[in-house]
Amino acid sequence: MKGKTISCIIPCHNCQDYISKTVESLINQTIKPLEIILVNDASTDNTLDILKQMEVQYSNMVKVVNLETNKGPSYARNFGVENSKGEYILFLDSDDVAETVLIEKYLSRLDELNNSGEDDYILCFSAYIQIDENDEEISDIVRGIQVEPEEILGYQLTRNYIISTSGVLIKKDYFLKTGGFNEEIRYSEDWDLWLRLAQHGGFVYVDEPLVKIRRHGSNLSSKIGKMLGAERDVLNQYSIDFIKNAIFKRKLSFQKNVVDFVSVLFRLDYWEEGFTELKSLLNEGYDFYNLYFYIGLYYLKHKNIAKALDYFIKTINIKENHGAALNNIGAIYLYNGDNKLAEKYLKLAIEYFPAYMDASHNLSLLNKRSLSLEDLKFTWRELREVLTRYTE
Repeated sequence: MKGKTISCIIPCHNCQDYISKTVESLINQTIKPLEIILVNDASTDNTLDILKQMEVQYSNMVKVVNLETNKGPSYARNFGVENSKGEYILFLDSDDVAETVLIEKYLSRLDELNNSGEDDYILCFSAYIQIDENDEEISDIVRGIQVEPEEILGYQLTRNYIISTSGVLIKKDYFLKTGGFNEEIRYSEDWDLWLRLAQHGGFVYVDEPLVKIRRHGSNLSSKIGKMLGAERDVLNQYSIDFIKNAIFKRKLSFQKNVVDFVSVLFRLDYWEEGFTELKSLLNEGYDFYNLYFYIGLYYLKHKNIAKALDYFIKTINIKENHGAALNNIGAIYLYNGDNKLAEKYLKLAIEYFPAYMDASHNLSLLNKRSLSLEDLKFTWRELREVLTRYTE
């Protein structure tokens, strides 16, 4: 991909502790970006002074834009893109670190998949590692998947396989064509953009951890409850028929597509419609853990605790490390007053998923008397293989 120019956009707000390391990870790329645009979003600490020092030090590459009033990361990213010169845009957050070969690997992989001369793939992302404030790794590798361009929208509707804007490369003209980040959305605004981009082209995935994502209390993504609410708002922009059609374009088994479609229906509170789909699979003799898990969720939603427990147990009889089912079983036993079994299943969930907040919360209630269902945290979707580190 000779001649492909890349503008790096970094929104900066009160990031004095990490921004130098972030910028240096781009300066040291084996293939240099055309420019690094640092958008200071009305920082109140020493961030702007540090940015200006780097602008002087790397005057051939670093450009600082100062916003006098705080506009939020979506506005800052959009503003950076509007003032960029590159054909591609690489986003990085102000406390994250890119591996030195990130740009090289991305361009090589894009070239490999777009070898027909048609730019069918318009976005690139990679696996990543989560780190803490001291640069210590706090997770296994978080991976995505590579699928065909016609499948990516269905995959994105069922689960955001990128989950972090940091380290994403996008062809600029498609970013502008789809309207960029929606500045009215504060949470899940990245996923909202991926869904719009997925209607125009494919996503390239590089199965190497090329970004280190820093997790700490000030991360926006730590507001998990608000993110889940925003997810529903994003999904509500699309009709059920549109969602179903996209999901069934994936080259997966019929039953897997049905269950994933049901997972979206449940997130949108179409419980009866989803349950009808699940019963059809059950009546046709299908027997797999995802089916039982979502039937369990249906009964849990309708407070039929005994049936919910039965189906969650069916889930782990097929997939013993199904974290969400283990947590929900433990929570039900806790509600029923069987603390010994509750402890067993909750500890198993945490053993398989050390960063599992729902299970940790429920375990903390082990010695509390007279619990209500509202006191407990049930998990309403299947877990990722590696959990995102959140704080409350």
